[in-house]
Amino acid sequence: MAIINKEQIKKINSQCNNGWKLDTHYYLCHGEKILFKNIEIDEENYLKFSLDYNSQKQVILRISKFYHEKGKEYASSSGLGKCKILEDIPLKRKSISYLIEFTNELDNNKLLELNQDTPVSNGYGMFLPSENF
Repeated sequence: MAIINKEQIKKINSQCNNGWKLDTHYYLCHGEKILFKNIEIDEENYLKFSLDYNSQKQVILRISKFYHEKGKEYASSSGLGKCKILEDIPLKRKSISYLIEFTNELDNNKLLELNQDTPVSNGYGMFLPSENF
């Protein structure tokens, strides 16, 4: 089980820009440091953007749409969402500091633009026409 203290979380979050944060839940469950940011679409729907690495150590942006019904504790999503490779060149090692650098460029406008340009994955390496989410 991964361990992280509040000071480490604060340090990482203070280095991030444009509202990005360390996904502490993901870190505690999977032992990997990734960053996330939510953008509300309306009162019950939001997009979750995650900066991560794929198996080839390329920086990727995962995009998921969530529905959070008022009065319910948890949000739900359907499908696998979208995935966009942001850095084609494989890195030598996965580093949270390299992900933090991307937060300088990825503000709300840029994220929504990437969302519109990224197709939805069906999970089998095939892509479906992009939904307007």
